[in-house]
Amino acid sequence: MKAYQPQCEVLSNGTRLVYLKVPSQVAHLGFFFAAGSRHESERQIGLAHFLEHCLFKGTQKRKALHILSRIDAVGGELNAYTTKEITTIYGTTQGKHLSRLTDILCDVIFRSTFPTQELEKEKKVIVDEINMYLDTPEENIFDEFQERIFEGHPLAHNILGTESSVNTIQQQQLFDFVKTHYRFENMVFSVVGNVSIERVLAALDRFLPKELDTVGPSVKGNRLTLAHIPAFTPQKTFVETKKTDFNQAYAILGSLAYEIDHPKRWTLLLLNNFFGGPVLNSRLNLAIREKYGYTYNVESGYSNFTETGLFHCFVGSEPKYIEKSVSLIFKELKKIRTESLGSLQLSRAKNQYAGQLILSNENRSGLMMHLGQSILRKGKATRIEEAIDHIQKVSASDILAVANEILNEDQFSQLLYVPED
Repeated sequence: MKAYQPQCEVLSNGTRLVYLKVPSQVAHLGFFFAAGSRHESERQIGLAHFLEHCLFKGTQKRKALHILSRIDAVGGELNAYTTKEITTIYGTTQGKHLSRLTDILCDVIFRSTFPTQELEKEKKVIVDEINMYLDTPEENIFDEFQERIFEGHPLAHNILGTESSVNTIQQQQLFDFVKTHYRFENMVFSVVGNVSIERVLAALDRFLPKELDTVGPSVKGNRLTLAHIPAFTPQKTFVETKKTDFNQAYAILGSLAYEIDHPKRWTLLLLNNFFGGPVLNSRLNLAIREKYGYTYNVESGYSNFTETGLFHCFVGSEPKYIEKSVSLIFKELKKIRTESLGSLQLSRAKNQYAGQLILSNENRSGLMMHLGQSILRKGKATRIEEAIDHIQKVSASDILAVANEILNEDQFSQLLYVPED
């Protein structure tokens, strides 16, 4: 396994640059901003995501068609996405077109004009996206579960917003959000490709604005200060069953977990992977799908944020099997809390997770995103060797301790969707 050595620099204007040279004809570039749905006010739900869409609708020197054609013409790609804590605007092209892609990214981020007629059209697109997700029970139930478990805090905000909230968004709100959050010291530029850092710096010097008209919260250290956001207060656990017009039944159960910098997160990441991660031999898959055939999809997941995290289990099945499936999940959770892994089991779990990390490292676009997000959220990029070293140090007793701290049934909330009778 060949080690990668990213370079990190802070430009004179406060922009953080992370750069990794790899043998490839392709260059992956992305801007990362600490500006997600959690940074919206209660009157702005869906604004961060709507803004991400509207960045491509026209700038001071380009119409929407010219923006897309500029990259499409050389076979490149341009895209963006929004999470609860980060907005990413990124692209991929041949290394020789690095300057062209940097130009477009800087143009849409810092010089968008948000034409009102384009905004109205894009509202229809996003409402259609919202309705599509409402028709997707796996997405719908997870969004609702997060809204409940983070109730009273901006982490509860649905990233897409609602039809009502999206339709109330006005042009000036987009300008204000950009001025407040799209700031040099609040962003990271990530580059992975066979291009020199001198070319990257030259492109930024040419296309990145020299100064910005900014307002809003101050920046402290490597992170945006969240003083304007209320402290997170855990809510009481809940158990709820809702009637829906879906044909299948669905259940999600979970509890609060470790925040992004917590030292025990490595143990929980490993535990989650062999318990219900994206592997066919996960505990949940073997115990519910393979043994009984109750479900096509059963999984667990662990998400972490600045001050908290979330561990969850999800299952979808025929209505007559949903309660049995939930019982089996709790049965497997109890085993994790009470039965220590043998040395062979633990070794296999570590090797499996390490293999997944190595394979993911081969995805250059994903690597670019990992580097950008890590610098933005943690102020440093964890090398894959470091991550594997953390995983290898996890002991069976560590897993038992974390399981009893996080996977206690008394701490779990539950949300079930069952068909109307």
